[in-house]
Amino acid sequence: MDRRKIDVGLSTFLIIIAVIILTNDNLAEGGAESDLGIMFLPRAVAGLMILFAGTIAIQAFQKLAQGKPQEENEIISTDGFGGIAIYIGIFVLYWLAVPYIGFMVTTPFIMLAVAYLLGGRNWLPITVVSVVVPILIYYGSREFLRVYLPTWSL
Repeated sequence: MDRRKIDVGLSTFLIIIAVIILTNDNLAEGGAESDLGIMFLPRAVAGLMILFAGTIAIQAFQKLAQGKPQEENEIISTDGFGGIAIYIGIFVLYWLAVPYIGFMVTTPFIMLAVAYLLGGRNWLPITVVSVVVPILIYYGSREFLRVYLPTWSL
């Protein structure tokens, strides 16, 4: 399979979904009101979806338009699906562990496991991101959105 064609297709789909989220005011009923409004988080995520999906699509489309030959990492091997089973296992483990161990403890380990599975080898930035991102999400959701993520309960 050609990853560039899949990237263009999935990015287009994500951008369409994000535009629907940005333009439809009737997506949320009730919920936790905050100073930022009930649709702040969905719209912020939709904006990031457009940004990231657009970046991926533009790069893939440029390579397709130039007719560059596929590199080794752009070919998706469909021979084995062991990696998918490992991803599913990691996320099931995360889903089961978060209520007991807490978001702040579990998330960095899961991020490190996924980074290793994706082939990350530069451990200093991976570790920093795996620690900083959960901290920002935890305090941002608590202070701005008034959403309390699970904490240690053992």
